[in-house]
Amino acid sequence: MIRFLLSAFLLFGVCAAQARQTLIVSPRGTDNGNGTLRKPFRTVERALQAASAAGGDTVDILLRDGSYPVRQTIEVNGLKHVTLAPYGNEQVSFIGGYVLTADRLKKVTDPSMRRRLRPEVRDRVRQIDARGLGIPLAGLIPKGFGRPSLPGWSELFVDGRPLTIARWPNDTMAPIGRIHCTGDIPREEKYGIGDPVFEYAEARPSAWESTDGMWIGGYFAHGYADDMIPVRSIDTAAHTITAAMSTRYGFMTGAPWRRWLALNLPEEIDRPGEYVLDAANGQLYLLPPEGAPMREIAISTLETPMFAIEGCRHITLRGLTLEYSRGMGVYIEASDSVRVDSCVIRNLGHVGICIGRGDQPRQVGALGEIIYDQILINRRAGTHNGVSNCHIYRTGSGGVDLGGGDRATLTPAHNYVENCRIHDFNRLEKSYRPGVWIDGVGNRVSNCEIFDAPSMAVLLHGNDHRVEYCDIYDVCREVDDQGALYYGRDPSERGNRVRYCYFHHLPTVHRVSATYHDDGACGLEVFGCVYYRAGSGPVLIGGGHDNHYRNNLFIDLPQAIHIDNRMQGWGRGMLDPDGVVDRRLRAVRHTEPPYATAYPELARYWEGTPRVPRGNVVSGNLFYRVGRILSGSPAWADWSNNWITVADPGFVNPEKPLQGFVPDAAIYRMIDRFTPIPFERIGCSLPPLTE
Repeated sequence: MIRFLLSAFLLFGVCAAQARQTLIVSPRGTDNGNGTLRKPFRTVERALQAASAAGGDTVDILLRDGSYPVRQTIEVNGLKHVTLAPYGNEQVSFIGGYVLTADRLKKVTDPSMRRRLRPEVRDRVRQIDARGLGIPLAGLIPKGFGRPSLPGWSELFVDGRPLTIARWPNDTMAPIGRIHCTGDIPREEKYGIGDPVFEYAEARPSAWESTDGMWIGGYFAHGYADDMIPVRSIDTAAHTITAAMSTRYGFMTGAPWRRWLALNLPEEIDRPGEYVLDAANGQLYLLPPEGAPMREIAISTLETPMFAIEGCRHITLRGLTLEYSRGMGVYIEASDSVRVDSCVIRNLGHVGICIGRGDQPRQVGALGEIIYDQILINRRAGTHNGVSNCHIYRTGSGGVDLGGGDRATLTPAHNYVENCRIHDFNRLEKSYRPGVWIDGVGNRVSNCEIFDAPSMAVLLHGNDHRVEYCDIYDVCREVDDQGALYYGRDPSERGNRVRYCYFHHLPTVHRVSATYHDDGACGLEVFGCVYYRAGSGPVLIGGGHDNHYRNNLFIDLPQAIHIDNRMQGWGRGMLDPDGVVDRRLRAVRHTEPPYATAYPELARYWEGTPRVPRGNVVSGNLFYRVGRILSGSPAWADWSNNWITVADPGFVNPEKPLQGFVPDAAIYRMIDRFTPIPFERIGCSLPPLTE
């Protein structure tokens, strides 16, 4: 019997060994090789073909050190149990563009271009003849609020850092002057008005020789809606600029955020690291960065995703760097248990990772608009897919787009983003392109550090999501009337929980919140969060119901909580018959299972006075050094067991709240059954930044 068991064990070991294959890829290999260390494949595509032929075996595709150019999407289709990772500790980078050396930079000799350059930089500006080098350039495209989220244009990078399109003013924006023509206003269905025209007050625009290639960006109407559009003409006598296309809300003036800047003018190349893109003629003009000699110059060209994983199971991308592309890094659809782990995703023109389709496969596109009209959209995102331990930064329009789950049946996807550092993710599109977009049902964002953005950190749609243990700061730096975590306009989006998050160091210049329940948003539970210097009004409940704030800390704030009854006022049309709320509640059949079972309060939404906030709870919270506790009526929430104090409640260090409380802190006596907050678990555990 012992001999039989031993033989069986040995046989099982042989079978297990045979069930796992290793394929080697190297930039110095050949696709006529056999995927071994001696004869590695040259491309990942060839290794994936071999993995497909492996029959159900687990396959490890190990990549030798070096850079792998990606001229078209690397497609991973229908595979199971495949891992792509570096060989040992070697460094592997996938590049969605072209890498040049400094000798490709030439002096500018064209007289017409030299005339447009400033005298002080004229002989220092360099030209890249991309067309002559066979590099396809993509020009600027309209960006902004209400427009589809699309890949960026061809960008220029030097030694790993994106250069800046030449702009005026350099560090700020100029106020929009008197409006001569608002332009069409699609939001109000006003068309045929004509091109937008506005005045400028500064002297500099009148010195520009030409508007060829000129664009303008800024916040032209509302402070949450950025735009970037081409210019048709400039009238230096009248001091007016005529834009070449309309914007969502038209042009307005007067508010401090209604400002503009000029882009892509040779006359405004005045700082090292600025460049102008002339895609029509295949040329780039740059003022090289100062400092050490340039080692590597990259131009992004790939428009489609670098990796597309579709119809797969148990696929892992681990330890890879994806960079220098116009499009997104990784796209995942109709797959299960796909994991992007310990990767660096940077220097892209689009979102870093997208789980689930947008308006079309392999795109985000108009998803932001569609999801408001088709609230039960199923993005075919699959289940148990995730992003973990990744560093995602310097992306054009967002960090991770996380979909998954079926809102019609409230079936969760269990997709996730965990222990990631996500920052500087709005280089090209400024608003509504968050660090993490989350929609569908039953997904999770945990232990993420999200910072350095002009707009929001997390944008939420759907049901039963968790956002927990996240460290969120230094976001909403430009916008007005927005929140670090934002959702709204759909009272059926319930069951969501925000736990043990640290919202801190948010600006107070404009109207900025940490958690923003917009336009009747309902049913969010916020527990154990720390709000420290977190904006002008950390909590904004805009007319919604059943939002619960328990066991939270509010510290050093001008105001803590705002609640209003907008659904009785300017927003009452949203609750009219066939208004946006009525349509969305009917879409989910809110009086029937599964919604009526999961959220009994939702089934009773129309009972009583739905236009008045109700069911909101503020209980067991600390308000320490808060100027104003509430803006709004106390009747719009149930208040109990809160402690308002200017005396130290027992912090180890009040200036560093995450150091927690001393063991005998007064808070445990003053707030009945206050639950200790696991401060030590908040944030990500990635190594500190080194750049």
